[in-house]
Amino acid sequence: MQGSFEYKLTGSGDAITLAIDLDSVSANAMARLDRYINWADVLKLTENDPEAAHVAERLHTVLQHMGR
Repeated sequence: MQGSFEYKLTGSGDAITLAIDLDSVSANAMARLDRYINWADVLKLTENDPEAAHVAERLHTVLQHMGR
């Protein structure tokens, strides 16, 4: 069963908005995705890129909250 997942990026430069519209099937799948990502490896790969490391941490937090 495939769920609905749509996103929209608006803006440019430092003012970008990301809107995500998804159903519960896709939300649950995204929450499960968190379990398959080795976040320690991601953070190691981004250790020389603080902005990317910060975004990876935030994404991990978002995925964890989706699973609740």
